[in-house]
This record gives sequence, C-alpha cells and structure tokens, in this order.
Amino acid sequence: MTHFLHIAEFGLPSCCGKGKMNPHLGLPSCHVTASVSILYIIYVACLLPSGTLGHMDRALTVEDIMPLDRTLYDKMRPPKKDGKATQVYFHVTVMGIDSINENSMTYAADIFFAQTWTDHRLRLPENMTSEYRLLDLDWLKALWRPDSFFKNAKQVTFQTMTIPNHYVWLYQDFRILYMVKLTLVLSCAMNFAIYPHDTQFCKLQMESLSHTTEELVFEWDPDVPLAVDDRIELPQQDIVKNYTSDCSQL
Repeated sequence: MTHFLHIAEFGLPSCCGKGKMNPHLGLPSCHVTASVSILYIIYVACLLPSGTLGHMDRALTVEDIMPLDRTLYDKMRPPKKDGKATQVYFHVTVMGIDSINENSMTYAADIFFAQTWTDHRLRLPENMTSEYRLLDLDWLKALWRPDSFFKNAKQVTFQTMTIPNHYVWLYQDFRILYMVKLTLVLSCAMNFAIYPHDTQFCKLQMESLSHTTEELVFEWDPDVPLAVDDRIELPQQDIVKNYTSDCSQL
C-alpha cells in the first residue's frame, strides 16, 4: 500500500505579446504597461445573528470529551470503526495566488484548508446544547488528527494575525472540523517549449505522512471540495481551469 494523495491543479496560460526577453528561451515575454488606478478599501465586520450558537455552555476541559477510561484512547491511531479506514474530507479555499516565479518554478497561494473526520471514541459534554462547540487549540495535543502534508510545498507559513488562524470544532455527531489559514510556496514544473503560447499546470498535492489506505483515506468534500476566488488577478497569466483529482495508489 502507498499513501493516499489528492491533487488540485490550476491551469495558468501565459499571455502573448512583444516585450522583454524570456530568461529561459530568449523569446519575448509579455509587455506590461503602467496605468493609474484607484483602490477602494472596504472594511466589513461580520457578526453571527443572535441565537446562532444556542445557549452558552460552561467552559469545557479536555477531560469532558475524553473516554472515562483514558487507556481506550490512543492519539497515535486513527479512529477506525468496524475495521474500516478512517475517512478524512478535505476542503480548500484559494483566496490568492501570486509570486509566480519562472526561475525557481514556484508559486505562492493563500488558502483556507479544512479537514473533517469522525472520532467515535470521544464523548459529548453532558451540557452540550448547541450544534457544535469550539475547542481549545491546546487539545490538539491530546487528540488524534490527520498527518496530512503538502507534498510539493517548499514553504508553509501559518497565519497568526491577529491571533493564530486555526480552529477546531466538535459537532453533535462526533465530527471534528479542523480549519487553518496558510500561505504556501509550491513547486510547479513549468514547460516553456511553446512559449509564449504555453499553458502551465500547477498542482497542490496532499498526502499522508505515515498511514496507508488500510488505515486512512482522504476524500474531497462532496459538497464544496475546492473554491477559488474569481477575483484573483495575475499580471501575465489567466487562470482558465481548476479541478480536483484522486491519486490514490492501492
């Protein structure tokens, strides 16, 4: 068995035109003209309507959700039920793409990365009246979570302004949602053989670090697997297509 792998690909065709020489092939690259623009910055504060979170429950401790017999919980083992592999669902929101570097063959992306799985070994707090509870991030040290990583990432930065941008929710059906905001620098094997009419395919690859498909299976969220902000603009490329795929090797 080999590790389970997902790929999200973004097609980035180069623009055509006359201008400075391409550093790779000695061919002309796109000509960029300067223009004057006006930037409007709109600040929006979003609040949940009253009653969305239900009644305020008392503060929890990690012991409130752990089995009464702690020996029954092994944070190093996926929560397999009935011998079946643990399913983890991915969702990726791409908020920005920039710094496409032809020399290093890399690009940068700002994303929200969400992972959802069910851990039936946990307990629900006795006084949990709302649909979900926001958990303390320190509890991640006591809980099992997927060992997913970005296979083609050269650099990963966690966003920390104004607070660390990652969150954990526990739902009534024992689902756990872990969401984190990241800035990634990703490798992209570019081919300039038909420059300046080339189309580049840049990937975002996720894989399990240590588990096989007998223990852990990654799947794209069935409702909204991938969302790419349609307001993303690149100076010399156009995003013409994005899609998800499954690269599991059994």
